[in-house]
Amino acid sequence: MRPTDKSLFQRLPLQYIGLILANAVIIVVMASRYGEFLSPFNIEVTLMSFLPEAIMSLGMTLVIITGGIDLSISAVLPMAAIAAAMGMNAGLHWGLAVAIALVASIAIGLVNAKLINLLRVHPFIVTMAMMLTLKGFNLAITDGRTLFGFPDPFQEMGQGYLWEIPIPMYFFAVLAVLAAVFLGCNRYVRQVYFIGGNERAARLSGIRVERMRYFVYGLCSLLAGVAGVIVAAQYGAANNSFGQNAEMKVITSVAVGGASLSGGSGTILSTLLGVLFLAVVNGSFVMTGISTYWQDIVNGGMLLLAVLVGEFVFNRRRK
Repeated sequence: MRPTDKSLFQRLPLQYIGLILANAVIIVVMASRYGEFLSPFNIEVTLMSFLPEAIMSLGMTLVIITGGIDLSISAVLPMAAIAAAMGMNAGLHWGLAVAIALVASIAIGLVNAKLINLLRVHPFIVTMAMMLTLKGFNLAITDGRTLFGFPDPFQEMGQGYLWEIPIPMYFFAVLAVLAAVFLGCNRYVRQVYFIGGNERAARLSGIRVERMRYFVYGLCSLLAGVAGVIVAAQYGAANNSFGQNAEMKVITSVAVGGASLSGGSGTILSTLLGVLFLAVVNGSFVMTGISTYWQDIVNGGMLLLAVLVGEFVFNRRRK
């Protein structure tokens, strides 16, 4: 090998190597203690249980790269499920009901972006207010009831299999590939890095920051709506309780993947590794029978650690 050549492992960023090794260690340890941990059934349950958060993490990655955040996704998810359910219960074709739910989801993201641009306040405030408003709205329009009675083709979208793989996994795979390609290759989408790195410099260079916010927050809400529709199809029901604490799991996945919450860094691949890490950790808790309270403690600790490491790396690069 020539001195300038590097192996694939050597070319990988440090966070990729760390997450790959962490996932490998947990999987090997759990498989050695619990033989069924790597069974096809348990792998499917582990991945499917984290699928909604995985879908939403794709949009959240772009938002965080711009230096923003979107807490409203945990309310957009049940809103989309409820909107689709109410449309189907009203006699609309399930495809039209889903389309209406997704358009409503996009509208929420555009409203978030509009308020951020107009009020010049941190996205945390705007999206938290939107989250609380939507949660109250979801509860009011359903009166706390669970909606059900969906047509079979709609439920097949969430419960069916193709070549022994759940259909929702295909939706996620397509969305992940599209997100990775656009963020990695599309010149317009890659402007999110300039905005997150230095918004003032991005403006001076001619980047339409406000317009990009409409794009990333609209996309983030759209993917939350997609997750909500898939969850409704999976369970054959819609309820305002769907998506509880989903925003924290999604943000943790993106942060653990190496994206800085200060903005300017992150990739879809690193986010997917972060999602896989959290899914494996949560699956390990379920397998060992540890209380879900400890899962929240571990998830919170991982988010704190990811933020500290991210800020340390950011400060070193700046120096």
